[in-house]
Amino acid sequence: MDQSARSLIPLMKIWLDDTPTSYTHAFIERLAYEWMVEIVNPYPIPLMENKDYVMQISFEQSDGAQFHSINLESYDVEEGNEFTVYRFFMYQPE
Repeated sequence: MDQSARSLIPLMKIWLDDTPTSYTHAFIERLAYEWMVEIVNPYPIPLMENKDYVMQISFEQSDGAQFHSINLESYDVEEGNEFTVYRFFMYQPE
């Protein structure tokens, strides 16, 4: 059975709507038509005061590459007993 390996790049720093965000671990996965950033246990939680949801993400990858103010298209939240996982989806910046 053929399985393609996932290309996961660890993230070193994250800003959600220009707010520095700490986390347990985070990575980006570049899919065919979009990017997905997964953040485990982000703090502060991505629901900001006076907003319904986060609009933009900026991040620095472990290889030093930086991306700024990428518009988020959608997100998904998975809550468990010990972990809360946020997945943010965006189009690749031009």
